[in-house]
Amino acid sequence: MLFKLFIHGRFGYGLCLQGGIMAERILRVKWEGTYGTPHETAPKRIDVFVDKKGDYFAKYIRLSEYQGRIATRIEVDSDELDEMFETLSTLSIPAFPIPNIGCDGGYTELEVGGYTGLSHFRWWSVPPDGWEVLDEIAGKIINKVDPL
Repeated sequence: MLFKLFIHGRFGYGLCLQGGIMAERILRVKWEGTYGTPHETAPKRIDVFVDKKGDYFAKYIRLSEYQGRIATRIEVDSDELDEMFETLSTLSIPAFPIPNIGCDGGYTELEVGGYTGLSHFRWWSVPPDGWEVLDEIAGKIINKVDPL
């Protein structure tokens, strides 16, 4: 519980009113492809929140094949998330990596924090040298929610 409180107190984040309880966004993963139907290539997003009780939950936002917005609330394993934050809090990565660009693939973004402090990372398909851990964390979150 101490680690949850540390994370909660460390970031300012976006706010969300979920069922009448204020929650703060502490992490966002966003990804998009370049090949497929419009709903397959449209950006998808997972926002992870912590509520005032220190409980985590996520919202998975994507488009349906008819271009309608779908938002699904997902329970989050707090131990796994705490491990990810532990890894992120001790990570040392290059601030200006050499980018990898290609024709097929897509962008992945990982955003940690919010209003009072935010780290935002974006890469094309394969992460730049030194950013592999960011890609692993984003991949774990995506695969929990959207395994296809």
